[in-house]
Amino acid sequence: MSEEKKEQTAEIKPHVHGPNCNHGHHHHEALKPVTRDNPKIGRNDPCLCGSEKKYKKCCGK
Repeated sequence: MSEEKKEQTAEIKPHVHGPNCNHGHHHHEALKPVTRDNPKIGRNDPCLCGSEKKYKKCCGK
């Protein structure tokens, strides 16, 4: 490896998130809650496809 490449790799530091982090993180913006259009399907509820199997054994795989 050339001396120039060694110097470049030696300057790279691991990224540390902090108050001055400015590469796309928006710590000051609150995350929006997830909303569903339909009620949540439980793993043990009957499958919606009509197979009469539990959701976890049918379409929930």
